Amino acid sequence: MPETHANLLGLALGGGGARGLCHIGVWRALERLGVRPDLVSGTSMGGLVGAFIAAGYSADEMQEIAEQIGWMKMINWGLGGRLLSTKRFRGWLSEHLPETFEELELPLVLTTTDVVDGQIHYLRSGDLHTALRATTAYPGLVESVPVADAIFVDGGILNQIPVDGALFLGARRVIAVNATALEPLERPRDAEKAARRLPVASALKEAFRAIDVMQTQLTMARLSLYRPDVLIDPAIEGVDLQDFHKADDAIAAGERATEDAADRIRTLIGEP
Repeated sequence: MPETHANLLGLALGGGGARGLCHIGVWRALERLGVRPDLVSGTSMGGLVGAFIAAGYSADEMQEIAEQIGWMKMINWGLGGRLLSTKRFRGWLSEHLPETFEELELPLVLTTTDVVDGQIHYLRSGDLHTALRATTAYPGLVESVPVADAIFVDGGILNQIPVDGALFLGARRVIAVNATALEPLERPRDAEKAARRLPVASALKEAFRAIDVMQTQLTMARLSLYRPDVLIDPAIEGVDLQDFHKADDAIAAGERATEDAADRIRTLIGEP
């Protein structure tokens, strides 16, 4: 573990699928403020964007990459039942990121969940690409990642905003970003009737909503134990987990929220 220093600044980026692209906008606003973290922690999409930050990418470079990704080409159109093609994702990672944590410019820690022992695991050395596949392995949509005697899935199952990961790396000041703020839904006029007649698409949305509710409650509990100094909470309206075609909306929301938090961030880093 790195030597603890009072001035180390950590950036903790939460998961959220397409909503997690808001972290690119957060990074753009932080660049304008001249804020550079000493280390990064991330979960799921926050881990993926965090890896690009730790590798030295600018926000403009990341947005260009996000806009150039052929998301339809990344989908597995076979009969395996998984949404994301593991082979294509591996190739994409190899094209843009180094193979190991040690080759990054900044220390990085990624969270993942082991469905064998039911525990959170923190990955911060060795094979970066496998770690990124593990932290983004959303159950049912992305293939799980077996490593030794563990089977890893998405880190957001148990740790959606890894403030603790930044603290474990030695940070004493943490800026955290929540990409999954729970928006209230409009209540149906006849809830019982609506529940009986859910089409498949609505049933999937119901499942995603249930997971969002669960993760929100877990996140609130964890943030009460590991409090960030600044929590950025973008209002990412109209962007669901799978809406990668709305990347610009998510990025803009992250940028706005960080600009709104600029005074608190300046105070944290000691600027007037």
